[in-house]
Amino acid sequence: MTHICKTASRFVLGLFGALSIISCQVNPGNRFNEDSVRGPTPTLFGTAITTSVPSDTTSTPLPKKIPDVCVFPVFNEETGQNDEAAVYRFNWVSGEKNLEIETRGGPVRIQGPVNLTSGTRRLLIVHRYPPPEILSVSSKLKPESNLLYDTNTDAAEIRTKDGDILSQTIYDAAGDIGNLKPALDVISVERQFAEDGGYIVRLTTNAPNDGIYETSFENIELRIGSERYAHRILNNGKIVNLKYDAEGNYNMWDGTVISQGNTITWVLDEGSDVNFTVRTATDISIADNTSMFPTDKMDTLWKASQSACR
Repeated sequence: MTHICKTASRFVLGLFGALSIISCQVNPGNRFNEDSVRGPTPTLFGTAITTSVPSDTTSTPLPKKIPDVCVFPVFNEETGQNDEAAVYRFNWVSGEKNLEIETRGGPVRIQGPVNLTSGTRRLLIVHRYPPPEILSVSSKLKPESNLLYDTNTDAAEIRTKDGDILSQTIYDAAGDIGNLKPALDVISVERQFAEDGGYIVRLTTNAPNDGIYETSFENIELRIGSERYAHRILNNGKIVNLKYDAEGNYNMWDGTVISQGNTITWVLDEGSDVNFTVRTATDISIADNTSMFPTDKMDTLWKASQSACR
């Protein structure tokens, strides 16, 4: 797959009834009823850009559109400097599968399901690093909602028009675990929120487990704040689900865990407001680690966009 960055690919969602994901870590034939536009020119932070030129008839399958752009600064605590961020409004046409947006960091292709309804959305990107080539989204990205993406951490978030969080996704590079089995190679981890306050976390690996175990066990571990949930497969194929507290003490966990194909889904109630991450391992070595989802950074990005680009 095209990796939704550690520069590459990503994202997705749906909840309990249809535990579907965007999949993180972008539409042909999509004709806007407006003038096509050139790429944005440098401007002061907080300045909206709309550069129009006459549109020509073209057969290009993925037209590049920038109806308007608003550029603004977002403070990066790690560097002590501002990163450039921008808001891009895009119009999705129902029945299409993708739409290419020309951003200040390069083109991004939004991919969505055929049931994604028509309407305008906003894409908010922190442009410190090149953006992913593809961002895959679910039907949760309703008209007038917002897709946030941070190139520092390869993380994405979907928010409603009013800023309510619907989902959060960490994207991870495929093929970064050496000779270990692809079933331990994480490519995305998504947290989807339910209206009743619960949530699920769905982890997607590069391939389903092949049922061949050459070590004592394989471990897929989700960390929520200071607690950890381990999905452990012993070399005889038996599965054990464990929960670790902040001190490292553990017990068998009888909560809901769904393993299907190349996905593992935890159904949880607590910890919806804290950061999360995932790692995979055998009893011999660590296989994969994702970044920690940057809850505070996403909130900062959202608030900055609201101040600069209303």
